[in-house]
Amino acid sequence: MSLIGVSMLEMRQMIEQACLPDRCEVSCPDGEHLTILLGQGQSLDACLTVTGVPLASLNSCRDLVDLVTQLKAQRQGPAQSLKAIA
Repeated sequence: MSLIGVSMLEMRQMIEQACLPDRCEVSCPDGEHLTILLGQGQSLDACLTVTGVPLASLNSCRDLVDLVTQLKAQRQGPAQSLKAIA
């Protein structure tokens, strides 16, 4: 797992809280890749869904901030794509 010393629950909470006040739900169904739902406000009705974000790409808090920034940009404009984090 990436971010040594950070549990999956803590990582989920960090991402979800960074997306506030919008609703965000993070899961890791296979233990290796995140699935992220990012809504507008408190609704997930017309949310952005991103799958396959590799845990191995999240090695620092900066990587988490970059991920959240990319998620919010992706939700704002459908012409942009979520770039892979190296």
